[in-house]
Amino acid sequence: MLSTLKFVQGAVGKKDFIPAITHFCIEGGTIRSYNGVLALSAPIDVELQCNPKAVPFVKAIASCDDVVSLSMTGAGRLKVASGKFRALIDCIDGETPHVKPTGQRYDGFDGAALVAAIARVQPFIGEDASRLWSMGVIIDGDMVYATNNVCLAATRLPKPFAHRMCIPRMAVTELLRVKEAPTWLQKDNHSVTFHFESGKWLRTQLNETSWPDFVKILSKPGNPVPIPEDLFKGLAKIKPFLEDAMARVHFLDGHIGTMPDDTGTTYAVQGLPPQGVFQHGMLQLLEGNATHCDFSTWPAPCMFRGDNLWGAIAGLRQ
Repeated sequence: MLSTLKFVQGAVGKKDFIPAITHFCIEGGTIRSYNGVLALSAPIDVELQCNPKAVPFVKAIASCDDVVSLSMTGAGRLKVASGKFRALIDCIDGETPHVKPTGQRYDGFDGAALVAAIARVQPFIGEDASRLWSMGVIIDGDMVYATNNVCLAATRLPKPFAHRMCIPRMAVTELLRVKEAPTWLQKDNHSVTFHFESGKWLRTQLNETSWPDFVKILSKPGNPVPIPEDLFKGLAKIKPFLEDAMARVHFLDGHIGTMPDDTGTTYAVQGLPPQGVFQHGMLQLLEGNATHCDFSTWPAPCMFRGDNLWGAIAGLRQ
């Protein structure tokens, strides 16, 4: 039961201004959570109908060392008993705003390939609330994209996906945490629900789909060459001398440095163009993701590629 609770805990709300989102909903042999954007559900072998406070319920189950018994008290609290252990969990009465799957059913897609593609671009998801499409993973035909408005990353699906959508960051995190490929989905104009063979499901609202023409961006000229092995080692060495991840890193004809000349902290890196300016954190995103990059096109966007991944990183002006 604990593993089931940990699964649905991913959509528990953090604040109490809407009490229901901090509570589970147990009914019909399932347990659900909903935080206003994301909903998670899993089968549970409990013949009760109640809405227990989520966090203490998970803690109570984690404290059980023996067979767990669940029952309702006369005062409307959920009693968790196991051997010598007992806990009483507050519940809320009445209907909860927990959502259920809606929309048309769709089968016939490769769930494992879809999850793998989402995981491939996930590190590049942005945080700019003014560009909602940058705060998730974008699926468009046979392409999957993510961008933080400085780096754009793309990967390809084995065959086109029938649904154009942008899955929010929160849902991406939970979809990857499930470690199970969806077998079918439901979709309407505003949400998508991924269903799993285990009986679990994940429903999420969708972000807007008015994103830029990524194909045009990625079709710009470039000749990516192997990224010097010392680049990422050098980035780690100079990091303590920078204010934050958005600080500038300068290419200095055989070095990278914290200043536009050799008056700052530097690290020797052979194989880079003599000039270039980039955000430290954006260059670090390439580590483990990109193997080749054409930094010579700076200050225009620089094309990169890796294993079933390609994209662009934007530099900064001097």
